[in-house]
Amino acid sequence: MGMNVREAFQRASSFLRGAGVESPEFEAELLLRRFLGVDRARFFLLFRDPWQEEWTAPFQNWLNRRAAGEPLQYIIGDQEFYGRLFQVNPSVLIPRPETEGLVETVLEEAERFLGKRALHVVDVGTGSGAIAITLALEKPEWQVTAIDLSSEALATAKDNAHRHGVKEKITWIHGSYLTPLLPDLPTIDVLVSNPPYIPSAVIPALEKQVQAFEPRLALDGGEDGLEPYRVLTEQFGKWSGKRLVCFEIGADQGGEVAGLVKKISGAERVEIRQDLAGRDRVVIGFISG
Repeated sequence: MGMNVREAFQRASSFLRGAGVESPEFEAELLLRRFLGVDRARFFLLFRDPWQEEWTAPFQNWLNRRAAGEPLQYIIGDQEFYGRLFQVNPSVLIPRPETEGLVETVLEEAERFLGKRALHVVDVGTGSGAIAITLALEKPEWQVTAIDLSSEALATAKDNAHRHGVKEKITWIHGSYLTPLLPDLPTIDVLVSNPPYIPSAVIPALEKQVQAFEPRLALDGGEDGLEPYRVLTEQFGKWSGKRLVCFEIGADQGGEVAGLVKKISGAERVEIRQDLAGRDRVVIGFISG
């Protein structure tokens, strides 16, 4: 006699617990719900239903991947950000809740500092497109440009934009930092970026699901983790006019990144904002000209 869905859930929980997964019941439930394509209420109603034999091998593959340390988000294929689902895969960094604070900062401060008008926002290192797409959805009147060095990441971002109906509203550029825009220096009202900011030597010490699975290109900020901020502030200094710069940062980088932003000609005010845990998370620069 075959097992039912409840027994499959119990076996999955036990397997993940044996593999050292921190929250085996929670993760087994999430994986199984996503595998079966049901919400939580429906999932418990299915407990007595028979488990289909053809499900065993593909679901065990999911469990094996998780036991090996692969992030849940890559296995199920998406992550929620700002109340919306974004497709993720190993070519892009998994969007973090902390980055929602970066988006909030842009939405609040851009209008306050630059007024209620159609702004041009450039997102450097767009990855999954979570920042650029969220801004395009929250502020349909804004012009948004998304830049990434990874063509695979850019393809994922475009897919996400298509899913959310804003692919044609965003300008997509394959390139490094602001370099593709330097020849023409188009007006940029807001520069936003969640760049790689982890020092190279620290990456091997990160938890396995980060250092072994997420793209190094999106993690490695150079020897001291600050190289992307040096490049971006130096490049953004070539622009003129009233504008805003918003960076996500590592928890110990506030003072150093703020110092780099202060060097931009016309920087009138630079602030370090904390996340919900009280750690430095965003540096915002108000540039007057």
